[in-house]
Amino acid sequence: MNNQKKFNVVIAIACFGLIASNAYMKEQFDLALNQKAAQESVDKVESTMANLEMNMLNTSYDEDIKKFIMDNPDVLVKSLAKYRFEQEQKAKAQEQENVKNAMDSLFNDPNDPIIGNPNGTKVVVEFIDYNCGYCKHFAKTLEQFIAIEPDAKIIIKEFPIFQNQPTSAYSALIATAIFYYKPELYEKVHNEFMSMQLTREKIDDTVAYLGIKMEDLKPHMEKARKQIEIVRGLGARLNVNGTPTVFLSTGERGSAGWTVEDLNTAFAK
Repeated sequence: MNNQKKFNVVIAIACFGLIASNAYMKEQFDLALNQKAAQESVDKVESTMANLEMNMLNTSYDEDIKKFIMDNPDVLVKSLAKYRFEQEQKAKAQEQENVKNAMDSLFNDPNDPIIGNPNGTKVVVEFIDYNCGYCKHFAKTLEQFIAIEPDAKIIIKEFPIFQNQPTSAYSALIATAIFYYKPELYEKVHNEFMSMQLTREKIDDTVAYLGIKMEDLKPHMEKARKQIEIVRGLGARLNVNGTPTVFLSTGERGSAGWTVEDLNTAFAK
């Protein structure tokens, strides 16, 4: 294969990047340009690229391209890996920006239930569903954290996500209404719901066990329902698509797999 043909093959390979992103293809093409055709002008290269894009299926270099790919499969693999990495970095940066813009809603909504020290500075925000197994596991970690850390403040975002589980929405509604009725009982009902496999009967029995009558909660139900919808909207803005989802006042996004030691380490940074 002569030099001109090699150059054409490289240009054609660069055009495959158009499948993923025109911008990404341009970057790859520029790389090929720098390596193989430094003497060409930018205008000529862009013109060649446009022609290749329009006529790639009919190009006379098909066989050379196929051979180049077969002989150098790592070219496409590396190109796609680089593209994927860049997209992940962009998504991460966007997530950080979203969290930054939502800090007030995350950490300063007075209508969110709170566990631990209301004035604590080591703040954990957790999106939860009472039917979520991972939430139940992490609830034990948070109980331990509160027990040993007097400055711990846990903000609960009631976020019923299991649409096929009616008790998810019902338990969230009842727990939030209890917080509005008697805030001091919220931690108790929260831990009770987290410790059991929920049924509507068990939820109602827990409320009765705490000495609360359903009619006492009725005045708070609409406010609780509206707050749950507000949390749903916040979750959508932050791309919360599972529970538990955890945010720390340090700006870090936590993990449901964290231990008490992990939390202490995160807040010590």
